[in-house]
Amino acid sequence: MHPIGVDIGTNYTKITADGRNVLVYPSIVAYGEEKDWSLKGETKSVYVGDEALSIVQSMENVEVLRPLYEGRVLHESYLELARYGLKKIGSKEGAIIATGLPVKSSRKEREELKKEMETELKAQVLIFPEPVGTMAYMGIETGVCVDIGFGTTDVLVIADMEFLKGDTMLMGVDKLYENLEVAVRNRVGISITPEEMTKLLTTEGFEIGRIRGGKKVSVSRDEIMPEYEKLLSSWVERIANRVKLVLEGLSTMLIENFTITGGGSLLPGVYEMFQDSFADIGEIKRPDDPLRANSVGYYLLAKAMAGENAERKEESDVEILDAGDKEVKKGRKSKK
Repeated sequence: MHPIGVDIGTNYTKITADGRNVLVYPSIVAYGEEKDWSLKGETKSVYVGDEALSIVQSMENVEVLRPLYEGRVLHESYLELARYGLKKIGSKEGAIIATGLPVKSSRKEREELKKEMETELKAQVLIFPEPVGTMAYMGIETGVCVDIGFGTTDVLVIADMEFLKGDTMLMGVDKLYENLEVAVRNRVGISITPEEMTKLLTTEGFEIGRIRGGKKVSVSRDEIMPEYEKLLSSWVERIANRVKLVLEGLSTMLIENFTITGGGSLLPGVYEMFQDSFADIGEIKRPDDPLRANSVGYYLLAKAMAGENAERKEESDVEILDAGDKEVKKGRKSKK
């Protein structure tokens, strides 16, 4: 069984089969009408990832789906995202896939998703609370992790890799982007996608443009930063206050490893504001790659489980001949 880590987020999907190379693509599935011309010699009605994003921006009569909303799987196109990634990395049937769901997802949701994924993807599936991926990536077995995603923010407290408490708040990057997108629309009269907003905020000198009335209309990073900074402060404060409620009464030993992760932690000023907000509690760590950390951590957990399965299989192959004989491996040379 080959291990795979899959982090299907509201905005981006991340998948890895080796823990080093991580494929990242937009969590978008588009269902559209067949094109009049097919320049690649193929026809299809389902588009996934970057291709779906391109279709959304240039075609009419398309149904655009983001399978996750506020941490919940709303549509079976979730499986399209997984299939696409598995195909891209060359995965075959029989894999062991580790993935995550929000901390406050119900047992029923987890069981149903696990069953559906195992049936459709022909794989063994492990589901963890989302921040566990980053904690595994960083080698943390006891601590706190705040995972700021696009649709939700998850808080998790674990001790010796056992769940203690946690929370899921419907306060992700999307709430910040919604207000900022309104500001952009009021300023230049164009709407931009969440993926474009992310590039606009995180890339120096980047600008987004559209053709309107025969002219190019654009907005640059520098133009929106003043509005962004105004909105950021109250957004971070709301998340930080909720996290503090979760931490109330905890032993200080549990928060010696306090980590912030997720794509939201990469936005300008977010990490620094969290450090200031929790200065009286201690240092806040951040993985070197917050966007991909969960997927790599899931891979490590799947790899560990695959190793345990192999050990159990070896043990089941052991045949005890009699009390005085040595153990013999079926189909293998005996080991001393």
